[in-house]
Amino acid sequence: MEEIRPVTIEEVSEVVRITAMAYPGSNLLASENAQRFSERVRDTLENDPNVSFHGCYRNDQLIGIMKWHDLSMNVHGTQMLTGGIGMVAVDLLHKKEKVAKTMLEGFLGSYRERGVSLVSLYPFRVDFYKQMGFGVGTKINQYRIKPSSLPFSSKDKIIYLGMENREEMLACYHRIVRQTHGMIRKTDQELKKFLEQPELVTVGYKNEGRLGGYLAFQFQRAHEENRIFNDLVVKEFLYESREALGQLLSFLHSQADQIQRIVLTTADEDFHVLLSDPGNGTDNLLPSVYHESNVSGVGLMYRVIDVPGFFSKLTQPSFGTEQVTLRLSIRDSFLPENAGIWLIRFSEGRPQLVEDGEADVSVAMDISDFSSLVMGAVSFHKLYSYGLVDIDVVEAVPKLDRLFFVSEKPRSTTPF
Repeated sequence: MEEIRPVTIEEVSEVVRITAMAYPGSNLLASENAQRFSERVRDTLENDPNVSFHGCYRNDQLIGIMKWHDLSMNVHGTQMLTGGIGMVAVDLLHKKEKVAKTMLEGFLGSYRERGVSLVSLYPFRVDFYKQMGFGVGTKINQYRIKPSSLPFSSKDKIIYLGMENREEMLACYHRIVRQTHGMIRKTDQELKKFLEQPELVTVGYKNEGRLGGYLAFQFQRAHEENRIFNDLVVKEFLYESREALGQLLSFLHSQADQIQRIVLTTADEDFHVLLSDPGNGTDNLLPSVYHESNVSGVGLMYRVIDVPGFFSKLTQPSFGTEQVTLRLSIRDSFLPENAGIWLIRFSEGRPQLVEDGEADVSVAMDISDFSSLVMGAVSFHKLYSYGLVDIDVVEAVPKLDRLFFVSEKPRSTTPF
């Protein structure tokens, strides 16, 4: 008999052991690392109300663990409580026994019972979680830029930031969250832990007493034999205005005498436009003459776990201005209680579930693709072109494409 329940302080050593075996690359088997991780787990259990460790128990034996997060996410302008899951680890003796499946079912069921309609995760394997109904989010792009490739205007309002600036950094961050679909609020404790990293350097743009953006980075050796060859690795880069962006980019430009490359990861699909040389140093050419500019990756995935609940929680106009009544059919084999057919009337960007009436168009799709669609990570016409959505009135594809269009795909800087 299997049970999902919170782990206790007395079980911290088991949490460390299972995690160390499941993630050998973390080197948690080393005694010092294990001790530090144990202290972090204990601190989370005792002091963080938004994070919890849950275990899968079989006959009262802990055979798998996971970390649950209560996340406040901007979803199309609505600050919404969402769930996050991470650190899914199964005891080595119980691999291939569907323990991870049981834990995911427990996670989804628990958050659904709490009235949460959206969850997210960072996948260790995209295909594994796509089979469980998670849809892909926004791709990120990692650039390796020569500092001189960035524009330079002025950096006279750039200052160093530290722990003493935590309050104004948090205020700046949350102003950006309120304007950015997909971003997750940060707690003071999270920011404190971030700034406590000994090798982190943080600078910010401050104008007339107000912090309008900041840049956190670390130096990284770029040559095994030459210690004066270093890269600058950006850890967090946030700004509220073009002036803040310009000054922070100017600061990075000014590091050209000391820095070989700036390693910057961004969800901005157009970032290459502001670079005089977007090349990443590989000198690779793609057919016929396209210069390699960056590498990209798929990461954060979203899953709607309560379809009508998701629509009902949106308090702001969240979709296009098309007037249309949609019959929506969702397949969800992993969470059958979330599958169904709903009639939804869209008007001036607002969805309303209706009991009866005539539909203008009917569509059917899997929950994973639906989750990507309503989060704005993919367009309706692309799903139709790829054969991932069925529609009874093909002529309505452009209208539904406009309905679900978002000007900015979801962005998140929160690891969990």
